[in-house]
Amino acid sequence: MDCRKLLLSLLGLAAALAAAAQNVSDLIVSEALVENTAGIQDGYGRHSGWIELTNTSQGTVNFAGCFLTDDLAQPRKYMISKGDASTKLAPRQAVVFWCSGEGAEGTYYTNFTLKRGGTVYLVSNDGKTVVDSLAIPETLPADRSVAKFARDNKGMDFRTEETPALPSPGLLNQDHEGETGAQRIARTDPHGWILTLTSVTVVFGALIVLWWLFSLIGRVFTGGLRLPRKAPAKAVAAKGTPSPEEAAAIALALDMEQDGDTYAAIALALHLYLGETVHDRESYRITFRTTPQKHLNFRKLPR
Repeated sequence: MDCRKLLLSLLGLAAALAAAAQNVSDLIVSEALVENTAGIQDGYGRHSGWIELTNTSQGTVNFAGCFLTDDLAQPRKYMISKGDASTKLAPRQAVVFWCSGEGAEGTYYTNFTLKRGGTVYLVSNDGKTVVDSLAIPETLPADRSVAKFARDNKGMDFRTEETPALPSPGLLNQDHEGETGAQRIARTDPHGWILTLTSVTVVFGALIVLWWLFSLIGRVFTGGLRLPRKAPAKAVAAKGTPSPEEAAAIALALDMEQDGDTYAAIALALHLYLGETVHDRESYRITFRTTPQKHLNFRKLPR
């Protein structure tokens, strides 16, 4: 029993969605052109006037059985065929009807022609309710259309443009002030040259940067590039080896002094130096720490 209720609920929901998806009130008469001398041609190679319908909803709308007319006294003047599967209009899409005056030529050919100063009406499939309309100005030039432009892509709020527009049959009429980035690019760069050049520049620029970065890393790890290091401090003389200045001081002292006391002082100085008890190092001077030192006996050499 529960399964039956669930199944019935699902069927009801599907039917409701289907009905909502086929709401003809979401259709508008979005554009019309009266005198077509150099624009698009119909399926018979003629430059006929045309009417454009646009689906403003997010669902598919089936407009079969609706009516088009230019006279409210005859709301059922032209009925859109119910036997044509192509009468389902996808979301945010447009369809063109040719006003050739020969309705027998096909589903998208009306049995009336357009006139300046008239009005085009879309009537619901009940044959009474006017879904939408579009007035055609008396001064509409040849090869110019009267159109409704979308203020935004989300709410699809349309306004009628008073200035004659360039025809755009089968396309969503978008106001340049509210157009998206993709629509702006399509308008300003129809052949895609700017987009292609930008893409190629970005890709090759990224490749050059990556090549330089990996080359630098490779040179560092392979030793081809040495990172700067801190300059080494001045080399200190090895333990037990006098510096040139110290050696010169010792030699000078030996040359100037010949008595035994001098030899003893020099010997003591060398002993302290080699024992790393020298306090500091200065040119021609040797200074000793005042720490007590072990008593040393020196043998006096004969003169």
